[in-house]
Amino acid sequence: MKAKTKSVGSQDSSGEQTSVVQESHPLLHEVGAFEAKTHLSGILGNVADGHTYYVTKRGKRIAEIRPIVEKPNKRELGFWKGRISIAADFDAPLNDFKEYM
Repeated sequence: MKAKTKSVGSQDSSGEQTSVVQESHPLLHEVGAFEAKTHLSGILGNVADGHTYYVTKRGKRIAEIRPIVEKPNKRELGFWKGRISIAADFDAPLNDFKEYM
């Protein structure tokens, strides 16, 4: 399965139709639904290596197959224990607000 190039049409400032060939990213691939079904094990092997596949049906993207991004481990409870202290008067009224009390 090769990386595909895509021809993209656009209009310049004079309104004339221009054609630009846009090269796909080497890790992004478009495959048809039938090809994806036929070559799924090979596609999954490439996905494991970091490739992303867009599955198309009649030229329209309908699905994306990409590697899972692992989330970092949850924080450990009690990690800051003994490193932080709270003053005994932390909830005492502030002098700046005495006139409002």
